[in-house]
Amino acid sequence: GLAQIAQQVQNLTGAKNVRVKTRIDPELIAGFTIQYGRDGSSLIDMSVRKQIEEITSEFEMPAVTLDV
Repeated sequence: GLAQIAQQVQNLTGAKNVRVKTRIDPELIAGFTIQYGRDGSSLIDMSVRKQIEEITSEFEMPAVTLDV
């Protein structure tokens, strides 16, 4: 559950206090992102959208527009 996710985020980031807020974001297509840091400026992006952006960048393809 959420407590396990919070524990893993603490392990990954070294943060002492982790607050988990869930939100559905259709723009991610699938997957998840984790914002952390005092001001939320650090990001772990494990979304399908990010993977598509990386693939198109790797092959120097034009940006893909996805209507979700």
